[in-house]
Amino acid sequence: MNARNFYIIATSPDEPSLQVNISGPYLTRKAAQADLSAAIDEAATIDPSARHYVYSISKIECRKPGVIQHMASHA
Repeated sequence: MNARNFYIIATSPDEPSLQVNISGPYLTRKAAQADLSAAIDEAATIDPSARHYVYSISKIECRKPGVIQHMASHA
């Protein structure tokens, strides 16, 4: 895994400083875009208010898995 990868980021509409990496890492933006809809659906099963969040794809420096991958590895 690279130090800089693409992640799907959820931002609270009420608190823009609250951002969470929900899914990733992805090696390409295209891979993240292909998974965006499924990641939003999965986030909504964890927290129904996630449907109201603003989603974006960002290339950031991080080696931690997104929330969805983290939860799946502990299920």
